[in-house]
Amino acid sequence: MDDRQRLNFVDILASTLHDTKNAMGMVYSRLEEMGDHCRERGCPRHADLLELQYEIQRLNSNLIRLLALYKAERTPLKVNCDLHNVSDFLDEVLDRNEPLLARKGIAVETDCPSDLFRAFDKGLVTGILDNVLNNAFRYAKVKVLLAGRPEGDGLLIEASDDGPGYPPRLLMDSSREGGIAEPSSFLTGNTGLGLYFALLVARAHRRDDREGYFRVTNGGALGGGCFALYLP
Repeated sequence: MDDRQRLNFVDILASTLHDTKNAMGMVYSRLEEMGDHCRERGCPRHADLLELQYEIQRLNSNLIRLLALYKAERTPLKVNCDLHNVSDFLDEVLDRNEPLLARKGIAVETDCPSDLFRAFDKGLVTGILDNVLNNAFRYAKVKVLLAGRPEGDGLLIEASDDGPGYPPRLLMDSSREGGIAEPSSFLTGNTGLGLYFALLVARAHRRDDREGYFRVTNGGALGGGCFALYLP
């Protein structure tokens, strides 16, 4: 297969991923309707529907990230930074994810100054937080906290849960040399596509001589796992 044929195949694959992503979104919406109907009637299979919703949302998020990585492979990942009210932004992220978490009895709260404004790419950062909260569906016990605060003239967003915490192999700090796995290892399944996507998005946010980073730690505000994203 020559280079042109290989390129065409990649383009076709990306188009298929896009169509699949749209179909997954429709399936998720239908499952959400069925879940509401099932809950109202006290259906004993309600928990099974929640699990299906979780898996569909996880797969859809993976497809979105794959498409973003496909574009980044061709050209440097571009960020479209606009000024946003961070508190309103976190509330929007919560609104997207809270219904699924609430159905499992997980309460989600936000903590952010109402007058905090920062410039960042809303779509890309939403993709990171959706992945973190999607993981919280499986590991949190009863609570998740989404917090935002100023860090100098930059922004720090933290997502904490009261679960058992991240396994040691996932603890990392991309701001330190040697504090993170080599980017190529993210695609082996050892750390996951979500963290690789977070790394690219964080580093694409630059200001003067600074670039964004993330940290994955344990023992956060709720005693479990904590994902922190810094944007300059």
